Amino acid sequence: MANDHITADMVESSEFSFLAVKYKVHGVPHTVINEEHSIVGALSEMEFAHAVLKAIGK
Repeated sequence: MANDHITADMVESSEFSFLAVKYKVHGVPHTVINEEHSIVGALSEMEFAHAVLKAIGK
């Protein structure tokens, strides 16, 4: 990993339905940041980076 402070997990929502319910997944991709913020849908790299920075308050 390029940064030891960043971790990521990917799960198949149909196989882990309890996680889909917990994070209110209704479509994919669905990214959850710090258990609080969600990004739903496909974004360009730049849009995704901006969404992540906004979610963490930067």
